[in-house]
Amino acid sequence: MENKKTSKNFYIKYIFIFINFAFIGGLIEALSYFNDGMFTFMQTGNLISIFNNVFNGSGYSYLYPLISLIIFILGIFLILFIKKTIILKKSISYNIFSIVFMLILSFLYLFIPRDIIYEGFNFSKLLSIFINTLFGIVLLNTFTYFNDVVFVPTMMTNNIRMLTSLFFKYEEEHNKIELKKFESYLITIISFILGVVISFAFLSFKDNLFQVHIKNYEFNQNFIYVIAMLLLMVNLVLCTKIKQFISIDGKIKE
Repeated sequence: MENKKTSKNFYIKYIFIFINFAFIGGLIEALSYFNDGMFTFMQTGNLISIFNNVFNGSGYSYLYPLISLIIFILGIFLILFIKKTIILKKSISYNIFSIVFMLILSFLYLFIPRDIIYEGFNFSKLLSIFINTLFGIVLLNTFTYFNDVVFVPTMMTNNIRMLTSLFFKYEEEHNKIELKKFESYLITIISFILGVVISFAFLSFKDNLFQVHIKNYEFNQNFIYVIAMLLLMVNLVLCTKIKQFISIDGKIKE
């Protein structure tokens, strides 16, 4: 009985952590699109944008998605390297490491100066893209597996595809396992959408909210990352509580 209760508490905490991550994914991706005009979590659009800007002769515009793409590729290698050489060898929890790393990135984002432009190139935008892309890479590789379901908290294309196919399978076979998987994907997508909506709500009405100006620094412009930091802190606390159920590399112990 105690084991069942412990197991249930673990899964409640685990799925809550992931719902939070999907919500954070929506927050940050909407912020990236609103401020920088690009999706730093999804590289398909960046590939198209690179060649679109090159062929249209849009100055330095092609460099921003190109830099995001390069950071994304190098970042994946970095994450794999850290997992292999540091996490596993030093017996550090990957999930706790990744949350702390995202907290550091969130804190750094708050202090990006505005409008540092030299000969048409926006260095403030570059810093924003750099942090957002790194954040997305770490988020993409943290808490991505639950109850035989593989989640992607930053990219909804696969989640929507799985949602539709699982609903079709349930209608065809009436298998409750498929229904539970369907519900998991549905919750993930809804959480992401809520993150996007709340992000745009804050960003659209920022002139009427949190009007704090220190020289060229606007607090309200970065308030989305303050929300993300608070949610990450909640996830960090929850992660420490379920640490005994998670392997070093971040997978649920069988």
